[in-house]
Amino acid sequence: MGQAIVRKAVTDFLTYAVNQGIIPLVGQVYPGRTYIFEQDYEVNAANAYAGNTTGDAAVLVVNLVGPDRRNRIALAGRTANYDMNIHPVVIEIFFASRSGNPLTAQQSYDTIVDAIVPLIRANPTLNSPVFANPSAIWSAGEYSAGVVHQQTEPFTDQQGTTVFIVGEVQFEAWEQIVVPEVVPL
Repeated sequence: MGQAIVRKAVTDFLTYAVNQGIIPLVGQVYPGRTYIFEQDYEVNAANAYAGNTTGDAAVLVVNLVGPDRRNRIALAGRTANYDMNIHPVVIEIFFASRSGNPLTAQQSYDTIVDAIVPLIRANPTLNSPVFANPSAIWSAGEYSAGVVHQQTEPFTDQQGTTVFIVGEVQFEAWEQIVVPEVVPL
């Protein structure tokens, strides 16, 4: 339970959808950032993640951004828990289009987002067939937080030959904790 299992559940869910062709144009799903460069992060990250493409392609990066909120939801006694741990999730989308055409790039990017958002809403437990613990997430993308998308305006590299779009899909992953929990002092 906790950060590691929720991150794995979200990553496995997205990876399965990418491998099955449910989310098009995505080559890789990373469980966290593998690249950090403070200045011009978006350009450098998009080049690093999607730089080897010859057409339109993207990568997804799973971030648990916090703050997590763990609260008791029912009285279960002092030696047991009936808690809900709410994890804010941000899926970064680093998209690159070698076409150089911003309209073509935007259409391809929209195809990716239009696959991700309904997929999360259609499967609120995010239980892909390859994930070993299908009960890790009790609810995702529901309630008042919903599923939120935002993106940058398309921009190009210095040569103007590659169009980049960086976006995010945000939602909450709720983890239900109903177990005796003994923490050694």
